[in-house]
Amino acid sequence: RTVDVTPPSITCPANVTLGCNATVPAADITTVTASDACGSPTISFVGDVVNTVGCTETTTRTYRAVDACGNSAPCSQTITRTVDVTPPSITCPANVTLGCNATVPAADITTVTATDACGTPTVSFVNDVVNTVGCTETTTRTYRAVDACGNSATCSQLITRTVDVTPPSITCPANVTLGCNATVPAADIT
Repeated sequence: RTVDVTPPSITCPANVTLGCNATVPAADITTVTASDACGSPTISFVGDVVNTVGCTETTTRTYRAVDACGNSAPCSQTITRTVDVTPPSITCPANVTLGCNATVPAADITTVTATDACGTPTVSFVNDVVNTVGCTETTTRTYRAVDACGNSATCSQLITRTVDVTPPSITCPANVTLGCNATVPAADIT
């Protein structure tokens, strides 16, 4: 009779870290190696246990090798990935109204607040869109925040100013010729 109480030897694939929102590959018993002193063991996929903490998802994948006498041994592979489909939160500076012909300040990303559940997002200036109606100029300034997984959000600040470099039009009263020793009338802005 065959006496075998020694479990087979089994080696799982190496642990792997995937990118943001990457697809976890399917289990594949051909990536597992197993040997036994009494013949070739049978390899099977046992299951995946998924654990998520914050934005990090860890899949513990377990395989098992069983020899002809029923002795078995497991091995596990850890697959880690970042799961983040939520855009960051972004807040622009408050809207501002400037004085006449004031200079619109340059864009400043340090005045923008951005947060993300999965790290610190990157803030960038997108553009200024200027619109003028009459003497009122409105600048819509847009900023963008992008997180490590490429999710993004934008916000806009409104900057208003009066632009007027044209002097007013004025018409004086008609010239008047007064008689001798006549009293010059007082100035009358009406």
